[in-house]
Amino acid sequence: MNGFILAKKILRTGYYWMTMEHDSCKFVQKCHQCQIHGDLIKVPPTELHAMGSPWPFMAWGMDVIGPIEPSASNGHRFILVTIDYFTKWVEATSHKSVTKKVVADFVKNNLIGRFGVPESIITDNGANLNNHLMNDICEQFKITHRNSTAYRPQMNDAIEAATRTSRGFCER
Repeated sequence: MNGFILAKKILRTGYYWMTMEHDSCKFVQKCHQCQIHGDLIKVPPTELHAMGSPWPFMAWGMDVIGPIEPSASNGHRFILVTIDYFTKWVEATSHKSVTKKVVADFVKNNLIGRFGVPESIITDNGANLNNHLMNDICEQFKITHRNSTAYRPQMNDAIEAATRTSRGFCER
């Protein structure tokens, strides 16, 4: 909350002093949690770094959704999702567990086999998405494997949006 909302909450609880709004604003500015979780409406503009793709099926984002409760009728509890950054085409398969082999087979069969060799694949830092099998495939086909930062998964925004949409369907 911002300082004015904090001052109103304090006022509703029955307290008042002359510099309440000023003190509340100063408190919020010094509060680390308020700054992290605060609204970023009045943040000064920064340079945008658009992460795009110059042609279809060149760059893919990959993520895992799950575990999903209750599991599907076939026992599958996880969904492996990829999205093309140019066309926003989504490929998804369900699995009982997403192992390194499942990820490697998915890349070979669903990405390379259907759409050709991509230039790059972007994943989060999941152990099942970053392993020696994935590295071998990337070396074999000369694919650049990148990771989104651990502290900011929104960097891989297209795949996060796709999984957020998929999660909405799974919950219904």
